[in-house]
Amino acid sequence: MLKDVLIISFISSLHLNEGRQLRFAIAIEDEVVKTTHLHRFDPPIPLEARYLQSISPALSGDDDCFIVEGGVKYGNTLMIVGTAARPQAELLPSFMYPRPIVVSANGPGVICLEIGDVKIIYDKGTLKHSNRSQANKLWEDIALAFVDKVSTPSKQVQVLAYGLYGNPEVDAELWELHKSDYINITKDYCPELLSGVVHVIVREIQRADHGGAFMLLPSPLQQDSLFRDKRLYSEIRFELSEAIHRVLALNSIYTLALQGKWIYPNGVLPTTPDDFPFWVKQIVYPQLTNSYIDLTKQCQRIANLANADGAVVLNTLFGLEAFNAKLNSRSDMTAFPVELARFLGSRGNRHNSMASAISSLSGSIGIVVSQDGNAVCFHRLFEDEIEFFELTL
Repeated sequence: MLKDVLIISFISSLHLNEGRQLRFAIAIEDEVVKTTHLHRFDPPIPLEARYLQSISPALSGDDDCFIVEGGVKYGNTLMIVGTAARPQAELLPSFMYPRPIVVSANGPGVICLEIGDVKIIYDKGTLKHSNRSQANKLWEDIALAFVDKVSTPSKQVQVLAYGLYGNPEVDAELWELHKSDYINITKDYCPELLSGVVHVIVREIQRADHGGAFMLLPSPLQQDSLFRDKRLYSEIRFELSEAIHRVLALNSIYTLALQGKWIYPNGVLPTTPDDFPFWVKQIVYPQLTNSYIDLTKQCQRIANLANADGAVVLNTLFGLEAFNAKLNSRSDMTAFPVELARFLGSRGNRHNSMASAISSLSGSIGIVVSQDGNAVCFHRLFEDEIEFFELTL
């Protein structure tokens, strides 16, 4: 099935609809992975280039997708059975969200294949490969501070700062029993979540078709030499940081609860009916899903700030400190490593100034999104090496 979907999608991408390039996404379902809220067609539509050419302008490929099924009941013919919201799983751990296979057309001859956390783009003969686990490594050091903050109850009363709504105290005995499991879950998920946050911000900047940039710096307020000008907040805004902390904590609480491990005393969940898994799904899971919704909104806010010229400035805990920050750039390209200098020679001032800023500060990260949608990450290692790579989203 996948081979046929790729071929038909590629052929369809070469067509136009009244002069418009076709952009669409197709999710392939099976008996295990099912997209929620499927809006079915009656009757289904054959998966053919002429039909995709006709109906794809009706959907946003970023937000919606066609659902394709095959099998004997369709005479072994691939059929578009309906539409659904396009899976956006950047922020969700894989155990909560089985990753469907998604094929998307992003321009003439540009086809993207997403299988789980792996993404491959065929761009007119060139293959680009991305695996989220590679990008996750960027955030391993930063993640430690997040893990510590959500795993440490207050000293006066045993309350997790980002626990369940209402801030009930944890049961001291149960907390000691399950604390190591809680911390391990948080450690495993945090780099993945931070990588997902960056991906969502980049995707939202791409949607604006304007380009933009944002950076994470240690102690940004002490780095005035990096900026020609900036719009500075009078105090750090922690909305995004707080949303990340809340998702981390609620995900760990929920994951533990699914394993039958509870860190709160009796009475936090209703006891009638006496069905612990039922109440976990009725009370804890909605809090977790709401935390993801809020986190997505905070990512969108950062992307909106990036619409202004210059860069959005965050600290390494994702606290918002400034926007519209104009960065100083280098005129002497020989100061950069050869490979980076060669790359910057084909890019504009936005990339040059970001590379200049990041190369001068250890432990800093900068993301530049071009108007054409390409996203590049610059990272200054603590070993004083600067690396850069394209983010394949």
